[in-house]
Amino acid sequence: MADNKKYYYIRLKENFFDSDEIKLLESIPNDGYKFSNILLKMYLKSLKYDGRLMFNERIPFNAEMLATVTGHSLGDVTRAIDMFKKFGLIEVLETGEIYMLDIQSFIGKTSTEADRKRRYRSEIDEKKSLGTNVRQNSDKSTPETEIEKELEIELETDTKQKSYSHIVAMFENNGFGSVGGILSQNISDELKDFADESNYSEATKVISKAIEIAVNQGNNRPAYVWGITKNWYQRKLFTLASIEAVENKRKKDTVTSEAKKQSDAEKQQAVKEKELLAHRQEQYEKVLSIYSEKFGFVRTPVFLQDTPDLKNNDVWELLVAGDDGTYERLKQVVDSHE
Repeated sequence: MADNKKYYYIRLKENFFDSDEIKLLESIPNDGYKFSNILLKMYLKSLKYDGRLMFNERIPFNAEMLATVTGHSLGDVTRAIDMFKKFGLIEVLETGEIYMLDIQSFIGKTSTEADRKRRYRSEIDEKKSLGTNVRQNSDKSTPETEIEKELEIELETDTKQKSYSHIVAMFENNGFGSVGGILSQNISDELKDFADESNYSEATKVISKAIEIAVNQGNNRPAYVWGITKNWYQRKLFTLASIEAVENKRKKDTVTSEAKKQSDAEKQQAVKEKELLAHRQEQYEKVLSIYSEKFGFVRTPVFLQDTPDLKNNDVWELLVAGDDGTYERLKQVVDSHE
């Protein structure tokens, strides 16, 4: 697609330097080739305003300004302007505007050249008769001439074809089968839809990414690819960068969510362990209390040393290592101990 920038250019015939005006101009001793160089630069500078030498829409170029932008001395530019007027190459109005009289021969199609010359001459005559500035913006500026439109159409057509060929190759080289008929039209339509929102280069990247995802998931059905691109389009993800940004955020959010779940689980486990230990502590205190009351001994973590199944075992270790039934078993041992 066009890059939305405006380009200004002229087309010179191969015999441009063979014309009588240019030959006479370049024959001037010492200054001739300077003058032809200045003339060409003035042609180029006038393109933006369709042949009028304007710094902007309100201010025309004067000799001093032209000397600066052409890289020639003020004296050279002043003499060149005088010669251009004598040779009928320019016309300078009372307002200071300079018209490049032959510019319409160097832009657009030859079929429209005569009409443009007549309109251009008519504009100059109108300004001269009025003696004031008339419309500052021409109805048809150089960026909109037929030649630029043709070049933009050619460039866009070439870009479309390259994009289409690239996607076709990706389908055919990755097991999707031969491209033709409906699939061919689908490719063209999908490229256009995304290109309308960005450009054909981005559209190619987006569809290529969808094909890559389908291949990696072992699904080589075109419908699967279009399902992916439809999802992106509905979410207004028209460039590869926007798609990757969303995917990276999703992965980051997933990692964060998993980490949070793990952290919450660890916290819950810690709470359970704390509660269990508190319960064991309570059981431990109860067993020792019963033992001390029964036998009148000071509480000690080691007891029932002559009981085979509990010999040399610490009450606390038993409770911690055991389960909720440990307390009942210990209590029974204490109660039955003589």
